[in-house]
Amino acid sequence: MIDKADVQKFFKAYGKVYNDAVDGNVDMDNFGAMYSTGFVSVTPAGVMAGENGKQFQDMMRKGFEAYRAMGSKTMTCKDVSVTAIDQDHCVAKVQWSGEYERKNNENVTIDFEVDYLVERRDGSLKVFGWITGDEQAVFKKHGLL
Repeated sequence: MIDKADVQKFFKAYGKVYNDAVDGNVDMDNFGAMYSTGFVSVTPAGVMAGENGKQFQDMMRKGFEAYRAMGSKTMTCKDVSVTAIDQDHCVAKVQWSGEYERKNNENVTIDFEVDYLVERRDGSLKVFGWITGDEQAVFKKHGLL
């Protein structure tokens, strides 16, 4: 089974990569290495499947630019719970806390969770999917969009 401590360590590192990206210092190869060869994204907008590669990295780079433009400052992994699927797969429910700065310079903290589908591939943990709520609605509610 995938060890909970390994998953927690992985998402602490994931948070650091996210924060580096929001600061404009992302190594997209390093970020891409955290994802499997293919993935599925499930949001209220629908289900999307994709492959890890240049197109994915370009999409993520644009996403980080959008987060930065709307005031994202830092993301902190607060907690991780793990539900095993089998020997090499699990669902990681990650509690995140995001710090944002509104256009009027007021700071806001938004706590949320994301369910990640995680696999062990070639000895490393990799994300192969995620399930999220409606982040756009949350950002609007908090005056970030």
